[in-house]
Amino acid sequence: MEALNLLFTQGKIDADFPVRCLEVSQEDAVSVSLAENCGREPLHGSDLFDSFQAMFEQGKTVSQIADAWGISPLTVERRLKLAKVSPKLMALYWDEKIELEQLMALTLTEDHQLQESAWENSSPWERPAHNLRRKLTERDVPPNNPLAQFVGFAAYEAAGGNIRRDLFSDDENSPGYMTEPALLEKLALDRLEREAEAVRAEGWRWVEVRTSLSYTDRQAFDHCRTLDVDPSEEQQQRLDAIEALVSELEGQIDDLDPEADSAAIDALEAQQQQAEAEREAIEQTLQQIDPRDLPLAGAVVYVDQRGELAVLRGLVHAEDRKAQAAQRGAAAAPGTTGTAPAPAKVPKADYSEKLLRQLTAHRTAALRATVADSPAVALRVLAYQLAVQTGLSSRCGSGDRPVEIRADTADVRKEGADLAECKAQQAMEAHCERWGNLLPGDQQSLLAWVLKADDSQILDLLAVCTASTLNTVQGREAPQPIAAAIAAAVDLDMADWWEPTAESYLLSVPKAKVIDAVREGAGAEAAADLEGLKKPEAVALAQQRLQGTRWLPPVLRAKN
Repeated sequence: MEALNLLFTQGKIDADFPVRCLEVSQEDAVSVSLAENCGREPLHGSDLFDSFQAMFEQGKTVSQIADAWGISPLTVERRLKLAKVSPKLMALYWDEKIELEQLMALTLTEDHQLQESAWENSSPWERPAHNLRRKLTERDVPPNNPLAQFVGFAAYEAAGGNIRRDLFSDDENSPGYMTEPALLEKLALDRLEREAEAVRAEGWRWVEVRTSLSYTDRQAFDHCRTLDVDPSEEQQQRLDAIEALVSELEGQIDDLDPEADSAAIDALEAQQQQAEAEREAIEQTLQQIDPRDLPLAGAVVYVDQRGELAVLRGLVHAEDRKAQAAQRGAAAAPGTTGTAPAPAKVPKADYSEKLLRQLTAHRTAALRATVADSPAVALRVLAYQLAVQTGLSSRCGSGDRPVEIRADTADVRKEGADLAECKAQQAMEAHCERWGNLLPGDQQSLLAWVLKADDSQILDLLAVCTASTLNTVQGREAPQPIAAAIAAAVDLDMADWWEPTAESYLLSVPKAKVIDAVREGAGAEAAADLEGLKKPEAVALAQQRLQGTRWLPPVLRAKN
């Protein structure tokens, strides 16, 4: 009526202007009025939410409203949920001082006081929707939590667990947040105990169940020593075929473009993982636990970071190992010999030969740069090498010939495109350039300079020369105890020299390893949304999320 009166006062209509009136039932009035208004100009969100709430309060069901408006029941439920937001916050929405996504996050609770507190007690930079959602659910278990995935929402609800539903989540399999962590843990332990019965039936001395097994937790255990069993002819043929297949697949992957051929790469990597899983299964059958460890051997049944059941077999408690060693030491008589230790099994490489050479080339460059700055260690490394070459270390001569000291150097830059510009290589090149400018160019003058130089200069020169000869590049992963000892002597931390980028690591491993790296370095939540992405997108996000975490692949981690 106000609009008609305005038109009349402006002289745009006469007093007898005919106005079309539509008579409808009281229960349809709100719906018809809403349709009329929406047909001309979109309503503000707050008016739309209130109108849907009014229809619901008149007795219309969610399905009836959805059918009448040609929208999904979920859309109706979302609008009804938004209609229950604090009036104070809805007023801010009307004034465009709060965004719709922020309102959606605040609907995780229907308590107006909590909604207002979450908003008002947050600084402007803390008010993005994901931060508000985190504040309201900080005591709840998120849907991507490993235990939540292991137990499942259906089992949790069947046990009487409450869920804080998130109507605005696009993940149909994760309807909300579990609000009872204690119940969730009990359900997980109950299932783990049931699964552990089958493991106990295998005959282990002990079997533990754990809801998680972190890197720190694993330090309480040692792996059982094993004895290798020769494969049968059929097994050896299959292992050889798998090795050839994996190498062929690696070559095909290297020939593809990571961006243009991502789907083909994913398919090849899936074949690669399947083949490696088969190889690992065969290799496990070729290992027998050393009889010395059988009385101590056990297993841990736990939930891994993916929320899946995992079993780690062939473990020994560290304290049991120490007690066993102490008993044998006390029982052994002087001069007696025990059973020879089982030969160590060379671990299976987790990387392609190309990537392993690139990673260990980075380690070589970093070790060189660090040793070059540590003359005292370099001098001892040189002394060690001379003792080995001359035979003094084993009390045997080196033959009737002059002692020959060789100083071979390997160019690590050829192992990867990123080596030339890496920080360690540049540091080493700076050392070499400094000495190249300082030392005379001919041998006679060089000897004269060396004879006159003071001890500190000679130690510095020896450090750079010794460091230049270091080489830990590998094409197949194997223990390097001497290199590890030198690295420990100079406190080498590869995180100071290397970081995971698309070029240095992420594009060269399967997507599953990319996700594992993010999960380990940045947490399960940071890795959760990478599963559904194509590899190039997953790699780009992974590089961002790993930045600053100091995560390292196992081959670059310090060895004790």
